[in-house]
Amino acid sequence: MDPTTNPTLKQATELIRAGDRHQASVLLAKFVEAYPHNEHAWHILSYALEDKEQQIYVLKRALRINPSNPHVKARLDKFSPPAPKSEPPRQPAPISKPISQPAVPIQEAPPPRQGSLLQTAAAAGGIGAPSSPLTRAASQPIVVSKPAPKIPTYEIPKPTKAYGLWHRIKTRATISWRRTKMNWRIFAMSPLAIIGLILIVLFGIMAVAHPILMNTVWPRGIYDPATGFDMMIFPHPSLPGSGHILGTDSLGRDVLSMILAATTPTFTVGITAALTTAIVGTLLSVTAAYFQGKVDFVITNMADVFLLFPAPIIMVIIGARFRDLGPVQLGLFYGLVTGAGATTIVMRAQALQVAAKPFMEAAHVAGGGPWHIITKHLIPSVMPLAALQMMIAVTGAVVADGFISFFGITRTVNNWGTIIYDAFIYGNISGFYGPPWHMLIPAAACFSLFALGFYLVSRGLHRVTSPSLREDH
Repeated sequence: MDPTTNPTLKQATELIRAGDRHQASVLLAKFVEAYPHNEHAWHILSYALEDKEQQIYVLKRALRINPSNPHVKARLDKFSPPAPKSEPPRQPAPISKPISQPAVPIQEAPPPRQGSLLQTAAAAGGIGAPSSPLTRAASQPIVVSKPAPKIPTYEIPKPTKAYGLWHRIKTRATISWRRTKMNWRIFAMSPLAIIGLILIVLFGIMAVAHPILMNTVWPRGIYDPATGFDMMIFPHPSLPGSGHILGTDSLGRDVLSMILAATTPTFTVGITAALTTAIVGTLLSVTAAYFQGKVDFVITNMADVFLLFPAPIIMVIIGARFRDLGPVQLGLFYGLVTGAGATTIVMRAQALQVAAKPFMEAAHVAGGGPWHIITKHLIPSVMPLAALQMMIAVTGAVVADGFISFFGITRTVNNWGTIIYDAFIYGNISGFYGPPWHMLIPAAACFSLFALGFYLVSRGLHRVTSPSLREDH
């Protein structure tokens, strides 16, 4: 991977040139998360760090990936302490025997002529003197050593343009959008996931259509889901007809209006339970994975305790004790029990795998604290799995809420379980032979299709979050 063409490495280099080393180190830490064996990313990270020990560490990591990288070796040699210079051994001066010469009168030497430096120095020391070192050096061949080859390094030029907050936000939004498109392509490869998404959209249309119909088409006195009564039809319950597509119940209320009105509370329970499950499970799992030790021990044992109590049973007990709970409160209770139990156990395993990856070690070396590492690295890594757990929590919460309403424990808000309960209770009172099936079948079908839609979507999200399945695409 060429660092001059890769957009992320190019962006990090420009941030270093602009003087924003902290932002560059964060960007490079995210990059090595996806490409932990990229030697260029580790090398450029050494320019973003300020501490000498941290720079030596990341350079060694890059050298571990490619031991023959001359750029990394040259930069690492700058940080190594210089070797002590050893003085060459002195050669003993040659011992010459004194030569007896006749006495010669001393004459003054002529002034030196302009010549070479070697000649001038030789004249100063006595030309022809056997003990003159310059004379000996002149008689020996001159050996010129070749200069050491210069190893090229990554040069960071002066900053040409400073990037502000808006540019960084735009860059992150672009990266997130590309990742979303890639995840959508993997999700769309599953036909069942697309069917589940269509079912959820249909139920969303049902929830939006009921108040519109009540305000524009249906008379409130006849089609009100709680107090409606059609005096033109007798007796009640009545079978499906032209005025009432799904007929009426034992109290004269329109069944279709009741089905549509029950969609909004069902969505409220499911979404509240999903969000609570994701928040509780994510916070507990990343906390246990980061701190480990005693914190991990306490959270894991608490999750095992919650796992021993099934969430639907706890919902029935809570509904029997607090009969006036609304859909939001029921969703919160279910999300708390599920998120602190099975969801925490599943997401903790994923968080531990992420915490052991090389980019997490790089984040520690770069000086990241617990809050930075948890929010910038651990939580984004487990978010796809959290989305999968949200879809599973919706299914369980809706079914648990239906159990409570079917048993007649709480009747604060009408839902599909309440419709089934009314069909059994008021069917025999009105003289209808057996329960009215035109009430039971639509309500039971809504339960099944609503749970099926979110389950199929969760299967599609499993393809997105599973590394083994992503490698096939």
